[in-house]
Amino acid sequence: MPSPLFRFASFAAVFLAAQLTGRSQGVVPRAVPVNPGYPVPSAFAPQERMQVVDPDKKLSAGDMVTLEIVEDREGGLPRVVSAPGAIDVPPLGRVQVAGKTTTEASADIRRRLEADYYYRATVKLNIDRVSPIQVRAGTVSLSGQVRIVGAQEMLAGEPLRLSSAILKAGNFTEWANPKKVKLTRQVGGSAQSTEYNVKEIIERGDEKADPVLQDGDRIYVPKAWARFN
Repeated sequence: MPSPLFRFASFAAVFLAAQLTGRSQGVVPRAVPVNPGYPVPSAFAPQERMQVVDPDKKLSAGDMVTLEIVEDREGGLPRVVSAPGAIDVPPLGRVQVAGKTTTEASADIRRRLEADYYYRATVKLNIDRVSPIQVRAGTVSLSGQVRIVGAQEMLAGEPLRLSSAILKAGNFTEWANPKKVKLTRQVGGSAQSTEYNVKEIIERGDEKADPVLQDGDRIYVPKAWARFN
């Protein structure tokens, strides 16, 4: 029976021969990964990409934002724009921000804070994540001389004005009379109609004369006697 020393020498010789053979053939032995028993950060781990948000985007329901009032020294406060389009701003309470950019909303919040609570307020409002869903808030209907007649959806927190609804419907046809657009709305159980000169509203950019639509509103664009240019 071979002695233990002989068996060890034989094993060492075989192992050395295998190593030399592998090296001569250009084979590089691979290290065996060792599990340390705790999570190890990897330089190659996939990093979560930050969402690129258009700085001119109007805030809408479901958007996740961070609000910071620098003078409070409390850091950023996470907020979600509610279905009606507001966020909670201490000490003001609910403040409407939907339909505004973060710059516009920040300026409005700062003005309100400085009116009653702060000598000077520095407000920072950033969008962290755009809402993955759009909350439906009703429909309006368009008929007559627009290019796309029928129902048009309204989204929560995004006020829809008369001129915008017409533009979304492909604008007027060439035979439309944009000076006598009729808006019909249910008020107290009865239908009330009002005429608007939408051509003038669009040309002047007059928001005060451009009504915000409500669920169930009906818009009718009549035909002109002469072709509209």
